[in-house]
Amino acid sequence: MKFLKKFFGYFFRDELSIRHKLVNVILGSALLVQIPGIIVTIVVGTGLSGVIMQFVMALFICSILFMTNRYPDSPVPPIIIATGANLIAFPIMYFACGGYATGIVIWMLFGSIFTWLLVGVRASIIISAINFVLFTGCLHIEKAYPQYVKYLENRNDEIMDTSIAFVFVTVIFGLIFKYQTFAYEKQAKALKENDEKLRKLNDELAEANARLESASAAKSSFLANMSHEIRTPINAVLGMDEMILRECSDSHILEYANDIDSAGHQLLSLVNDILDFSKIESGKMELHPVEYELFSVMNDCYNMIYMRAKRKDLTFIVENDENIPAFLYGDEVRIRQIIMNLLTNAVKYTKDGSVRLSIGYERIDNDSIRLVISVKDTGIGISEENRKYLFDSFKRIDERSNRNIEGTGLGLSITRKFTEMMGGTIEVESELYEGSTFTVTIPQKVADNATIGRFDDRLNRKSENSAEDGSRKKGEKIEKFTAPHARILVVDDVKMNLNVVRLLLKNTLVQMDLAASGEECLKYTRMKHYDLILMDHMMPIMDGIEAFHRIREQADGLNCDTPTVALTANALVGAQEMYLEEGFASYLSKPVKSADLEACLLRHLPEDRIVRDE
Repeated sequence: MKFLKKFFGYFFRDELSIRHKLVNVILGSALLVQIPGIIVTIVVGTGLSGVIMQFVMALFICSILFMTNRYPDSPVPPIIIATGANLIAFPIMYFACGGYATGIVIWMLFGSIFTWLLVGVRASIIISAINFVLFTGCLHIEKAYPQYVKYLENRNDEIMDTSIAFVFVTVIFGLIFKYQTFAYEKQAKALKENDEKLRKLNDELAEANARLESASAAKSSFLANMSHEIRTPINAVLGMDEMILRECSDSHILEYANDIDSAGHQLLSLVNDILDFSKIESGKMELHPVEYELFSVMNDCYNMIYMRAKRKDLTFIVENDENIPAFLYGDEVRIRQIIMNLLTNAVKYTKDGSVRLSIGYERIDNDSIRLVISVKDTGIGISEENRKYLFDSFKRIDERSNRNIEGTGLGLSITRKFTEMMGGTIEVESELYEGSTFTVTIPQKVADNATIGRFDDRLNRKSENSAEDGSRKKGEKIEKFTAPHARILVVDDVKMNLNVVRLLLKNTLVQMDLAASGEECLKYTRMKHYDLILMDHMMPIMDGIEAFHRIREQADGLNCDTPTVALTANALVGAQEMYLEEGFASYLSKPVKSADLEACLLRHLPEDRIVRDE
């Protein structure tokens, strides 16, 4: 039994196709009937030639059975079986085993049928057509030349041979069809089981997706709340600090205020990194290309990094190719953020020496260039082992040695993602304890072929011009206008935020009412007409959006057409678009700067309310 089990296991192993297994059934069945076939041939007196033919058939079947299992992927063995049996063996047996009056006719019919089970359609048609010609030819030859046929001795032997052939062929076909039915039922059962497993997997996947969506919604809600809760006090801190910088003349206090400003913006940068990373991971980060002046971006980065480098006694150098086109077309905000991330990292990880920003370009064609941004430092460098983790999210290199260095570990990850979004590349060269060089290459459109000139020369001219305008206290803002006859309403549930806006706009002389809730806002708008409303969003009981729509629906209509600006700590992706779709005239995010507030007033106040400085 163990041998038979192993024998059947080999000929019906799982890796074989159903057609291949069917070939084994046919050959096995044919081989099994050869032994009684030889006995019948001897009993009915077919003669030595008939017996030899039966032995030859048995050897032929054995060899084909071996070949078809030795080379399971080859189509040759089935074709050899079909052609050898139908076109050679059966015609010979026709004349050697008694002609049409015996069972050979049944065997030849069997051969024609099993051909269709063994080989493809085209080969089956060809072999069957040839087989029909041969069978018809055998009948005609026997009729014309009966002497070529080795007839059996009597009619009883012919009946017996035909009966045995009928039984064997019926058994073979029965085995074939039974196995085929078994194979199909087994396959159908397997498919049903797989379908059931797939259905369960789909159900589990749907549940997992629901959990992921719930987690994503919870994350978005958390980030929105975190952004709002952190930006709200930062708004108060930086707003009040700006008032100190603007109005104080004590050098020591101004130094403290500058430190507060730096720390506040550093905290804001950490919040922005987390929000940017969330936007990128969710696929909601979008690029907003605009025409921008490259010198302005470089100057902004210089101003933001210069003091950080000075505090660490680092030499900060900015150099550029003076032939770079001065005006480019791209996402100015992300370009500036990439440069700032690289410079901030360089300053953080450099204890002494220098940080060098180099801006170059490669011409692509007349309308576009590759902007090449390189930041080189003399800092701690990066070991070859740690370079593979350099752009991983939330990964800090050598945390034990760098535990005192602030940051989320997201700066370089975000930089690479922004670079890739703009079709650029980022490369790093570094040697441990010798420093690092990060090089970012980003395609940009050329908006104007005028060249930028040398950054140092323009920076010096700018400083000279500022000196000629007269000395001002550090941090003092230049007022662009006043609006003493304009009236605005500021709505915010945090008293400190109301005070920040009031102080930041103090020098504009604008008339201002302050509302601490949506309900109080509606009371003011029923009594007075305003030229502009600054509306917070996340307020208790009645939020800013609801208050805005209820202003539009007020019966008296004093402020139905008053431009309303969303002034909110909600800085998540899509926030600006959402407020604009709701009908707000504009959007400002906290912490807000006096320059942004003044620009907002200039943009939305009626022209006759504005008195511009001469």
